[in-house]
Amino acid sequence: MNVVLLCGSPRAKKSNSAYLLEQLSDRMGGSLRVETRQAAATASGVNERTAELVAASDALVVALPLYADAIPSALYEVLDQIQARVLETGSTPTVYLIVNSGFYEARQNELAIEMLWNWCDACGMRRGRALAAGAGEMSHAAPMGTGPLKNLGRALDELARVIEQRESGETMFVEPNFPRMLYRMAGHRSWNAQAKKNGLKPRDLLRAE
Repeated sequence: MNVVLLCGSPRAKKSNSAYLLEQLSDRMGGSLRVETRQAAATASGVNERTAELVAASDALVVALPLYADAIPSALYEVLDQIQARVLETGSTPTVYLIVNSGFYEARQNELAIEMLWNWCDACGMRRGRALAAGAGEMSHAAPMGTGPLKNLGRALDELARVIEQRESGETMFVEPNFPRMLYRMAGHRSWNAQAKKNGLKPRDLLRAE
């Protein structure tokens, strides 16, 4: 079984999306042939090769961060290339999704997931299953599957299982095993620290201009 893992983050290999794909790949059985690709907004040749691999695959996993409740622009070109190639070849890989965001609430990713399912339908590919992860910046907070990442580790285990079986299912909405209030406090501390580095005060972040 051939599986293509596509990272749609502009941060590429340094992104949370790439890390989640790495963790997913580690959970897949040895019988799967896995190819990891990066979306390249300015390299059409790279995207054409990715589209060829997807059209010849059994499953495609797209991982991306949420950008303004939608899809990063870096991902659009490769999605267009994939759509053209699968329609040309008549191939029907099963599509799986991983969408993460800085919001604590995993439901914030729901709109972007629906956008990608609509794209999947337009391509004639099969809907598989999606994983929506809240508080994506906590992905490295502990070893996957432990502590605040216990729920996320279990969800990745389940996603790996359904990919191996080419099954479909309802979206998994996953939030960290960590209090929302403390997550917000940590976020405020981070924003204030960044403001100070740039010569601003905390109250400057609240100005409406």
